Amino acid sequence: MRVVINQALVNRNRKISHILFFVSLGGMGLGFFYTWSSPTSSSQFSCMILPILLLMTIASVRMANLWIREPRPEDVLNEALKGFGSKYTIFHYLLPAQHVLIGPEGIFTISTVWQERSYRVSGKKWYGDGGITHLLFGYLRQDLLGNPFRDALVETREMQGLVNKIVPNSDIEVQPLVVFINPKASVEIEDPLLPVLYADPRKKPSLKGYLRDQQNAGRETLTVEQMDEIDRKYGLITRQELEAMSYAGDEDEYEYDEADAVEAEPAELSEEAAAGEGGLVYIFQSGQLYKIGAAWESIDEPLAEAQADARLPVEVLHTIPTGDPEKFVARLERKFARKKQKDWYGLSKKDVAWLLSLGGDTGADDSQA
Repeated sequence: MRVVINQALVNRNRKISHILFFVSLGGMGLGFFYTWSSPTSSSQFSCMILPILLLMTIASVRMANLWIREPRPEDVLNEALKGFGSKYTIFHYLLPAQHVLIGPEGIFTISTVWQERSYRVSGKKWYGDGGITHLLFGYLRQDLLGNPFRDALVETREMQGLVNKIVPNSDIEVQPLVVFINPKASVEIEDPLLPVLYADPRKKPSLKGYLRDQQNAGRETLTVEQMDEIDRKYGLITRQELEAMSYAGDEDEYEYDEADAVEAEPAELSEEAAAGEGGLVYIFQSGQLYKIGAAWESIDEPLAEAQADARLPVEVLHTIPTGDPEKFVARLERKFARKKQKDWYGLSKKDVAWLLSLGGDTGADDSQA
């Protein structure tokens, strides 16, 4: 199964939630101290500033629930769908809906529920958040269930709009699903408005079981060419380009993560690395960041510039001889575009291992600034 995740969005929202939390918590602490130390002059401050800080705290808790709290929806869904073939693609945080599965059975938006309590659904109504005390603390913790059907239908309508633009006047209908991702959750289901499923395949009804039951439903879905159009729209590598790459492995276990996984480039890239003369592609490392660049002669000057730009010591991790280093670097930059942080890249261990496999010399032991 091909997996595409907008990791840059996930990282950004995690950072924002942390900043919001510490700013609001620190502001409330200073506000209460000011109120206590200057009671006669702090009433206006308390009435105006403290409620704003309280709202910021609630907002940070909500963002933490969405982007930090375990279990992570993308991880649970990827595991739940593990073993599905290459005809399936799941998108996380990239399309109009947060989680979209495209496969032979159709197009599905997956609205996840991470609460671990017991609930009951009958028709279009949900039960389980009753009680004044539970509602109050649930609001402060931002973990009330709300209405998963409403959220799912909103995402489905937005995703349907994208499908209609790609394939006008088609019979493709986006299907909404509600999936509980917490293994401790339980739900009593009675004639639900939309399918309500468990991510855990050991529970019934499960997401994997539901999709298998849909294999003979005969729904219209996107063709490979139409899915390639989605890929191009969001700057992804298309399926046809992936097929042209020299990937060796079990296709059913293949997960493509645009922001974290690294797969083989076209074979000619390795040929360029093996036969090149005239220039070098260098990879510098500074802490957890990496710089990729081209040099025609010595790398001393770019190494000195990198050290001036970095907070931590810079070392030469790898150099690759090539006849056209600028072209080579351009291809690497396109590959790792989503991981760029100013002039540096936040590469994974797989990325680094792949770069080292291209040939050339490992220079970490030879040159360090």
